[in-house]
Amino acid sequence: MMQSSISIKGLRIYAYHGVFPQETRVGNDFAVDAVLRFPCPGAIDSDRLDDTISYADVIEIIKAEMAVPSQLIEHVAGRIQRAVAGRYPQITGGEITVTKIRPPLTAELDSVSFTLAW
Repeated sequence: MMQSSISIKGLRIYAYHGVFPQETRVGNDFAVDAVLRFPCPGAIDSDRLDDTISYADVIEIIKAEMAVPSQLIEHVAGRIQRAVAGRYPQITGGEITVTKIRPPLTAELDSVSFTLAW
């Protein structure tokens, strides 16, 4: 059987996740990446959106989950995974990565990420 996946890379979202009070008041830039594995023989032949996973729908699900403030990016990734898998039960596995761009730490770094793979 063919293996197939849809990848969403670098979806930028401004959100209010974090442990520090400043993060929930001011917010921060985040990026979300998703890789969703699923069987896709239908769309390859049919050219019909109904036979695959709509990445536009997945992006809307991610945006909705990112709009709900959480302390931990681990929690956000878990919510995204559950929401996407609930909408598309044909997903057999994947990865969700939530990246906090320029976290408010006393260190020089570009970002911190958490990846949930299943």
